[in-house]
Amino acid sequence: MLNAPLTLAGLILGLVALGLQFSISIPAYMGNGMSLPAALVQFFSFFTILTNLTIVLVYLSSLAGWSWLGWFRRPTTRAMMVGVMALVMIFYHVLLRPIWQPEGLFLVCDYLLHYAAPVLYIIWWGVTQKHGAVDYAALPRMLVPPLIYLAYVMVRGALTNTYPYPTLNAFELGYGQVAINVVMVAIGLSILYLITIGIDRALARRLATS
Repeated sequence: MLNAPLTLAGLILGLVALGLQFSISIPAYMGNGMSLPAALVQFFSFFTILTNLTIVLVYLSSLAGWSWLGWFRRPTTRAMMVGVMALVMIFYHVLLRPIWQPEGLFLVCDYLLHYAAPVLYIIWWGVTQKHGAVDYAALPRMLVPPLIYLAYVMVRGALTNTYPYPTLNAFELGYGQVAINVVMVAIGLSILYLITIGIDRALARRLATS
């Protein structure tokens, strides 16, 4: 009974948060001298934006039967996003919040995208999804999308000297330190994936015995 209301709530929250962030970020970028194409590239270079856009498509895939949303219906994809959204929340709270002091609507967007959306998605996944279809062997595949994002960010950074996050800024930190940072985040994400898969299997066992 909670499936449709939670799915709709997640979709609306995601669309509102992303739309609001877009409406204030693009003018801010352009006010700092960026062209519209450059501002768009900058906006969609943030992991938070891309991951929140992904869970919006996950919600949409539950409400619409469109074939092009098939990847977002896969149990592995949905479980992967649990670990990813947990990482978004933890990374922001531990590393970014102490050095980033947004105000006004920027602060509202930060809380929506880094706290509200991840928590709601994790609850949605735990409460509404069928469990037991994700195996530990899926973990390497779950790391592929974040690694593709990392490759894109580092190539773009090397060409433009623009990095979305301080921990990836090779110009200031050097590639050695960035490599250490990436390995630490990858280990953390892998642990979150292991926890997610463990919870998935535990929920499946609980449902099987109930």
